[in-house]
Order: sequence, then structure tokens, then C-alpha cells
Amino acid sequence: MNLPSPLDAALARHHGQSYRDSVADVLARAAAVMNRPAVTLVFGGHFSAGKSSLLNTLLGRALLPVSDYPETGIACVITPGPEDRVTVCDGDGRREVPATTEAITEAVTLVAPDGSYRSEVVGAVRSVTVELARSPLPDGGRWVDSPGINDTPAMTRRAADIAAQGDFLLWVFNSRQPMATVEEDFLREYRERHGAESLALLVNVFLDEDTPEEWQRYLDTRAPAHLKRLEYALDGALPPEVVFVSARAAAAHPDRFGGPQARALVGRLTDRATASSLAARRGRASRILEAAAQETAERLDAERALFRQLRVEAEVARTAIDTSRRRFLDAVGGELDRMLARVAVHARTAGDEIAAELDQGPVLRDGSYGDRLTERLRTAAREEASGLAAAVARAAELNHHRPPDTQVTRRLLDILEPERVSVEVTGRLAGKLPEAPVDGLGSVVSSRVGTLIPKLSWKALRHIDTAVTVAAASVQAAKLATEAAMPDRAKVKADVRAAAVRAAEQLCRRRQAALDEIGAGCGLVAAAPADPDPAPVDCLEAAHRLLSREVGQLVAAPGEAVVR
Repeated sequence: MNLPSPLDAALARHHGQSYRDSVADVLARAAAVMNRPAVTLVFGGHFSAGKSSLLNTLLGRALLPVSDYPETGIACVITPGPEDRVTVCDGDGRREVPATTEAITEAVTLVAPDGSYRSEVVGAVRSVTVELARSPLPDGGRWVDSPGINDTPAMTRRAADIAAQGDFLLWVFNSRQPMATVEEDFLREYRERHGAESLALLVNVFLDEDTPEEWQRYLDTRAPAHLKRLEYALDGALPPEVVFVSARAAAAHPDRFGGPQARALVGRLTDRATASSLAARRGRASRILEAAAQETAERLDAERALFRQLRVEAEVARTAIDTSRRRFLDAVGGELDRMLARVAVHARTAGDEIAAELDQGPVLRDGSYGDRLTERLRTAAREEASGLAAAVARAAELNHHRPPDTQVTRRLLDILEPERVSVEVTGRLAGKLPEAPVDGLGSVVSSRVGTLIPKLSWKALRHIDTAVTVAAASVQAAKLATEAAMPDRAKVKADVRAAAVRAAEQLCRRRQAALDEIGAGCGLVAAAPADPDPAPVDCLEAAHRLLSREVGQLVAAPGEAVVR
């Protein structure tokens, strides 16, 4: 059971290395349960319930220390081996001690002869391994004698830790007190954590006399009541078989007093090939995975809720930003329209004023009318554009936009600068030049010359008259040419006004370009948020599917479990 590489990386990236490690650890622990090389049967129970006595009976030898007081303070692991050997593991390492009851007692006994608790046993994190050359244990089987509960909180916790490391917990009850409240709580928690299929029950019967008659009397009269008490204490979840044995009597008579039934029970529980062993391992591994799957599901629900919340917040933020953007552009568009309207008024006023000046002097053909219109329009446009930039800055502040910087302002002024205005002066003035009396000019001149100079000859006078007549014709021709070349004053005035209007209209056509420049240059102070990343949810969903699939395979597997 391993995390796939993409999921491994995704969990670490989105949920932290510690969470990734916790999921990997769960898979590793479940795989370790399924791949244990030995089947471990833990003997547990209330202190002085007779666990050590029962083990001695099953082993067929008085090897472990027994007492009416709490005796075993650490885990004592019994396994088959090539020879009898006892190894003590403590903070100083591993050391061998003689394979005798005395040496084992020294290593595991919790209470000193004076009644005090031995600190080296209470505070030590250690175990004793007993290898036996001749024992009823099958190859690959281990029995563990654990501390009794309800002596001290430390011993109860130690007993729970040892039970958690086994495949089965064989709980030994004392017939003199079949089920204490502390035992009910202990077993309820054990079943919730590790499953009822890994729990077996054995009642160690303390007879008043170790006789067959006393044994049978117990079975007939007291055993049914004990069964009911056990069933009630275990919420009706009794295992299929509950074994009664008198460990003390069966030690002397192995084939009686429940000895055969006890040996058969521990034999089945310790045999790796039995269905019960496989079921217990699958149940224990599945509960490890189920707990992790449940935790992942809760984390996934929280992550989904967070994702939905972030998505709503992002949508709300985007809506607010869109609203702010529309308000800003609407405000800027209104300011721009008002600015262009004022420039149009300036243009019409300038056109009217320049047209009025035509009545005060000659009509000019030097292009000065267009130049003056251009200058006045540009001056007005620059002033209005500067005011527009200030108005844009105020609108930006109110609507969470960046104000226009120097470059944006400069480009805006360029866009809103009117083009050069041209006024073409063509046509004639209305009416004609005043009539000049040029007809008969020669006769008039001749008569006057004759009066003034009577002595001139008629021939001389004739020459003078001819010259004057020619001059008069030239004057008339000049008059006609002059009238044809002089502009029409009214038309020029109209052209000036029309040019001013056209210039204002051309400037209005740049409205969108100016609005686009403002919109591009005055972005939002805060960028619109993107939708939240779904990857944290996706990888949790993948982790939950993985854990749930592994649980399903363990629960549904009919035979030997496939372990990856």
C-alpha cells in the first residue's frame, strides 16, 4: 500500500508534508499488519486475572512469575526457537539472562518484595523475549504476556499499546469478578479501534477445590450467569466461542478443566493459515484505513466548503470589480462628453468672433482665419483636457482605479488636440465697384484741352483723344478684372463658422479613442481574483478514494489478502 507519486506530491504541496506523511504512515501501518511475519496473540486482562498462570499451563511448565499482586510490568514475548533463551531489551540495549523463572521474574516483576513499584520496570520502555525449544507454539506464532489493567494508569496505557501491536487479544477474565467497569471501557475502546473479530474471550475459573465435581458444578451453575454478564458488558457482541478454563487445575491435569479447549483456542488464534487470523488482520488493517478515510472525508468536507466559499467570494469580488469598472468608465465618459461639449461651444464662439471681424476690414487670403481658429481651439482643448485628467483622477480614486500617470495624460492631450483648421477664401464680394464715367473720355479731354490750349492743331488733339480713349478702356478692363478677383465676404464668414463646427465634430469623433486610452491607462488597483485552485480538493478526493478502495478490498477479500 503506497501513495502514487502524483498524489504523494499533490498532498505535500497542497496540505503540507505532515499530512502527506500521515496518509503514507496509515498505508504503511496497514501493510505492516497484513505482512507481519508472525501471528501475535496478546494475553490481556485485569491484574491478577491469571494471565501468567494460564500461559504456564499452556506451555506445560511453570516459567512465568505468578502472584496475587500485579506481577507483569512489561511485555513478555514467547516464541519458538532453537534453544531456550531469554533476552531483555531496555535502554542499555539487548542482553541475555538465564532462561529461568527467577531471571524472568527479575526482568518483568512490577512490585518489589516490600510492596513498592520498581522504577526500572515502571519507567522503562523495554520487553523480554523468551525463546523456547519445546513449546506448543506453531512456527510463526507468538504469545505476549502483557501488564494487567486497573493497577496504575501507566500500566493500563502500556497494556493498550501492547494489545494494539498484536493480531489477537485474548482477554482473560477472573471468574471471581467476571467484568469490571474498567474492563468494559478498555474492551469497548479496543473493539472500536481494532475490531471485534480480533478479540477472543477466556474465563479463568478459580475453583474452591480443584476437583472434577467442583468444575462441573461451576459449568452448570455459574458459567451461564458469567456468559450473560459478559454479553451485557460487551453490548451483546460476544465472540462465537467463549472458553472456560481453570488454569491452576489444568496445570496439574492438562486434559481436563478446560485445558484442551484453551489449547485449541490459542492454537487456532496463533495459526496464520486459519481464516480467523486472516480475518483479524484484515479487520485490523481495515480499521486503520477506515479511521484515516473518515479523517480524510472530514478534511475533504471542510476543503470543499472552503472551496465553495472562496469561489463565491471570488465571484462577489469580480462582480464588485466589474461594477466599479462600469462606474469608472461611465463617470469618465460623462466627463469626456461634457468636455467635448464645452470645446464645441468654444469652437462656435471662435467662429462667430472671427467671422464678425470680417466686417471690420478687408478679406484676407493668407490663411490666417484657419490659423486663428486652430490656435483658439487648441488652447481651449488643452485647458479642457487638463481639467478632464483631473476629473479622471478623482473618478479613479472613488472607484478604486489607478489615476492617470504622466504618460497617459500626455497621450490623452495628444488625442484631444484639434487638427489644424483650414479656411479657403474663394468667390467674389456681392455687388460691383462704383461706376466711373469712362465713356467719351477722349471728347471730354479734347474739349478741355482745346479750351486750355486753343493753339493746338486739330490733329494733335485727335491724337490726344485717341490716347485717352485707350486709357479709359484699360481702366474699364481693370475694373472688371478686379471685381472678378475680389472674394465674397458673406461666403467667407460662413466658411469660417463651418470650419469651426467641423473641427469640433472631428474632435468628438476621437471620444472612443480617448476613452480607450483612459481605460487602458487607469487599471484597477486590485486585479480581479481568479477562481480558487481545485487541486487541494482533487488530491483529497483521490486520497479518500484510495483509502476507501483499500478498505473495500480488505473487507471483500475471501482468502489470503493481497498486500501491495
